[in-house]
Amino acid sequence: MLTRATQWLLIGIFLQATATAQEISPADASSGSPSSPTVQSDETADKTPKPELERPTAWGEPTEVEVSILVLDVDEVNSAEQSFAASVYYQARWRSPFLVHEGPGPLHLGLTEVWSPRLTILNQQQAWNAYPGSVEISPNGEILYRQKVWGRFSQPLDLRDFPFDSQTLTVHIVAADLLESDVKMVPLDRGHGNESGIGPQFSLPDFEVLSSQAGAMPYVPVEGAPDTAGFAIQIEVHRYISYYFWKIIVPLCLIVIMSWLPRWTDPEQMGINIGVSTTAFLTLVAYLFAINSLLPRVPYLTRIDRFILLSTLMVFGSMLQTVASTVLINRKKKALDEQVNRWSRVVYPAILVLVLFISFVV
Repeated sequence: MLTRATQWLLIGIFLQATATAQEISPADASSGSPSSPTVQSDETADKTPKPELERPTAWGEPTEVEVSILVLDVDEVNSAEQSFAASVYYQARWRSPFLVHEGPGPLHLGLTEVWSPRLTILNQQQAWNAYPGSVEISPNGEILYRQKVWGRFSQPLDLRDFPFDSQTLTVHIVAADLLESDVKMVPLDRGHGNESGIGPQFSLPDFEVLSSQAGAMPYVPVEGAPDTAGFAIQIEVHRYISYYFWKIIVPLCLIVIMSWLPRWTDPEQMGINIGVSTTAFLTLVAYLFAINSLLPRVPYLTRIDRFILLSTLMVFGSMLQTVASTVLINRKKKALDEQVNRWSRVVYPAILVLVLFISFVV
């Protein structure tokens, strides 16, 4: 016999099972899983094409993008690292019929909310943007993008004439992954000419700015590949020679002349003569270590490299002559040594003039 408490427990379990069976529909029971209402997901809705994200021209017709680049300042040209630091402001303008609005003022949207030519500076190494990534849209559908960048830009330099060289500094903007058949870049003109240019004064201490020019410049990654749309500004600069003249050329000439002193002293003072020649050579070596950071690391000889090499050979040759003079004195050939020294007093200055001519004129 079941107790009364057990009977009430069994009745409760039976009623609960009956209520659960009534909540499950026949279709749910056959599938073995509860049904869920059909709702359109956000992902499905987002897959609907948005006209403002489409390129705003007909298929096969390039979109015209007006570009201007203003180089506000160039802080440094690093010949050793083949780069320069600059502050650059650039603008791009294009039109989209999908973004015409009633106005009266312009709209401001994020750059990712509209189609854009995806402008990027091709030769930048490091860059910091000053403005957020947004565009200004006029009522007629004209889109204007502005950006100010400070950074370091790679620049291959031809330094064979260093430090008498002239260089071309380039800021090259390209439309990432967009060919010239997709985008046509032209100078931005607001009615008063090309707006690209350079600032009134640069911070460059060792270069003189000669000229600048800007225009369309496609980018070809490899020979035979399709041209990527691009726009660039090129600045011609010329290096001032005064710094290198007083810091490198004059001190090296003095060290070379110092190595000649044994030619005017008593050849029998062998210890003093050898000491002067050795000191001149060691001074030259120490000086070359000191100025190494000022010289470009390139696989060919520049003009200053040629001068340093020939100067080193002159100092080393003078030291060898001092040793030879000591040998002649020890062998009682003082007359021959004095005759060689007299010729050296004329020949060495002539050789130095010839070295300067070969290094910086030829």
